[in-house]
Amino acid sequence: MKKITVKEIKDFQTCERLYDFRYNQNLPETIGGRHLITQRFENTMKNVVQFFFYKKQSGVIASYSSLLNRWQKLWYPKDTTAYDIIHEQHESLYGNMSSLTTKAAGALLNLVEYYSSPEIIPMGIDNSFIVPINKSLYIEDSFDLIYSLDKDVYVVKWVFNYKLKNEFMHVADFAVMHRGFEHSYGSKVNNAKFGYYDLIHPKPEFVQYEINNEDIDALKYWSNSIENEKVFPSRRGVTTYCKQCPHDKPCAKWDKWFKKEMSNNER
Repeated sequence: MKKITVKEIKDFQTCERLYDFRYNQNLPETIGGRHLITQRFENTMKNVVQFFFYKKQSGVIASYSSLLNRWQKLWYPKDTTAYDIIHEQHESLYGNMSSLTTKAAGALLNLVEYYSSPEIIPMGIDNSFIVPINKSLYIEDSFDLIYSLDKDVYVVKWVFNYKLKNEFMHVADFAVMHRGFEHSYGSKVNNAKFGYYDLIHPKPEFVQYEINNEDIDALKYWSNSIENEKVFPSRRGVTTYCKQCPHDKPCAKWDKWFKKEMSNNER
């Protein structure tokens, strides 16, 4: 069976040629400094957040100071000195390690205040799951957090700087979460609430995301399209992503439109 991820679906939606370069041909990509530090910040935050919920799952409420200590250990290299931190504050164009630590400190304080209630019981932390699409294709993903509160179950996705105007970019994420929960827990999906928690929002809270049949149908459509596509045509010049695409040069040389026409005629 072929395995795909939500990230692959999103890339395919952006451009079939991008998908082909990235996942079929595995072309190397240059990653900018801003993206690297942002990715490291988000990964470190998720690591500390998971630590908090693993502790809670075992019956211990991790203190705010313990979360800060864990952040410090993960974020700063072992040989970092006070001089390095002071000097680094003037070096980065995108936000330095100290300023991001300040942002993380505020986010972790909000997390402790929002989720410390003993009535919130973690049921799953970073749990992997699969979503069968057909006999030869499935999606693999993971639940960031599943917890129970009163008689409801909450299925949470951690996000950073969520913008409502870009909500369409997350349809696949929540459709996969819904299908994955249904596949794993059956009828319990009827009592589950799906949504997100923005880790760096000034006043974060669980925000429910309504999933409808059209979202599920769209997920099936795009997943099957990935499996059935044979040519992966270029969208060069017609999407805003082209301005930042790491594969613009090889894409400019793509000229296989006759193969796409033949593929269409065969259907």
